[in-house]
Amino acid sequence: MPAIPPTTLRTDRLLLRAFTSDDEDAVLAACEDAEIQRWTTVPSPYRRAHARAFVRELVPSWWAEGSAAVFAVERRGELAACVGLHRRRPDPAVAEIGFWCAPGHRGRGVVTEAVAEVAAWGFDQLGLARLEWYAEVGNLASRRVADKLGFAPEGVARGLIAHRGVRVDVWCAALLAGELVRPGPPSD
Repeated sequence: MPAIPPTTLRTDRLLLRAFTSDDEDAVLAACEDAEIQRWTTVPSPYRRAHARAFVRELVPSWWAEGSAAVFAVERRGELAACVGLHRRRPDPAVAEIGFWCAPGHRGRGVVTEAVAEVAAWGFDQLGLARLEWYAEVGNLASRRVADKLGFAPEGVARGLIAHRGVRVDVWCAALLAGELVRPGPPSD
């Protein structure tokens, strides 16, 4: 797949940009959080070497090879979240969206706003036709984001993801081009 040039997106209150080495400490702090550990596949325990490799090697290589576009989401000058589009091979018009939110920014609509912006960009600029969302059954915060943005539930995929060595069931939903529901203005 062709490279995706690192891109900056903006909303009224968020800056979405490529990660840099300056984000290492904030990524480390966020990914040590119990909720991020519980619901995502970040390494556990999460170490500084993981954060360093993520911001300095993995994310830049994904942009360069065109396989993913992973955004650091800033709110009020702080790293608030991460949103990533990961293209599916062999069809580059299909991508999976994934995200996490740092503890101090939860409950403020940050992820919903950021995911909406990244989804719109993916449809408009990358020519995506389908955006897929997966979350371990029980991850209600992630499901609320998908529901608010119009992702259509497609069911439960049994044992789809290995999480900490255990196969887990995941909710599946998808959004097609033209179906994105933009959230209303944030409360803060």
